[in-house]
Amino acid sequence: MSGDFVSRLPKIYAMYTGGFLAFVVGLAIAEQMGLPNVWIGYVFMAATIGLYAMIGIMSRTAETDEYYVAGRRVPALFNGMATGADWMSAASFIGMAGTLYAQGYDGLAFVMGWTGGYVLVALFLAPYLRKFGQYTIPDFLGTRYGGNLPRTIGIICAITASFTYVIAQIYGAGIITSRFLGIDLATGVWVGLIGVLVCSLLGGMRAVTWTQVAQYIVLIIAYRCPWSGCR
Repeated sequence: MSGDFVSRLPKIYAMYTGGFLAFVVGLAIAEQMGLPNVWIGYVFMAATIGLYAMIGIMSRTAETDEYYVAGRRVPALFNGMATGADWMSAASFIGMAGTLYAQGYDGLAFVMGWTGGYVLVALFLAPYLRKFGQYTIPDFLGTRYGGNLPRTIGIICAITASFTYVIAQIYGAGIITSRFLGIDLATGVWVGLIGVLVCSLLGGMRAVTWTQVAQYIVLIIAYRCPWSGCR
C-alpha cells in the first residue's frame, strides 16, 4: 500500500460518496417513472456486488502480510470506518433489532455484550497481534504463552464465536438478498455467499477493509437518510 495511495483515499471515497448519492437519486427518479420495485432490487444488487467485486479485484495481492492484515498500514480513520461497518452488519441491524423487539429491555444485554466484546478485543488482543507479528489470535496465544494448549483454547474460542456470528451473517444476507431479488431464502443465501467470495477471495483482508469502508458510507447515508422513502 503506497503512501501516494493512502494520501488519495479521502478524494477516492469522496468521489465514491458522490457517485452513490447520484445512483440513489437515479433509482428514486426511475421509481417515480414507474420502474417496478423488483427491477430496482435487481439494479441495486447488481451495482452493489459489481462495485465490491471491483474493489476486491483491484485489491488482489499475493503477499501474505497484505492478504491477512492489509499490510498493517491502514490509516486509523479508515480502519475505524471498516470496523464500524463490520459492527453495523446484518447480525446487528437485523439480529439485534429482532432481539430487542422480541425481548424488550432484556435484549440490551446482547447489545452490551456484542459491543463490549469489540472493545475488549481492540484493547487486549489487537495491539499484541501487531506487536508479536501474528495474524490470528491462536497464533498470538501460542507465541505469547508457549505450547499447544493456549493455541488450542484460542482455536476453540475463535471457531465458536465465529461460527455463531457467521450463521447470523449468512442468514441476514440471505434475507436481504431474497427480499431484493424476489427469490427464496435458500437461493438468497447462496447468492450472498457468492458475492462475499468474489469480494474477498483475491484480496483477503486488504480487499475486505476497503470494501467495508465503502459499506460504512452506504450505511451512514442510509441511517441518516432524511426522506421517508428510504426508512
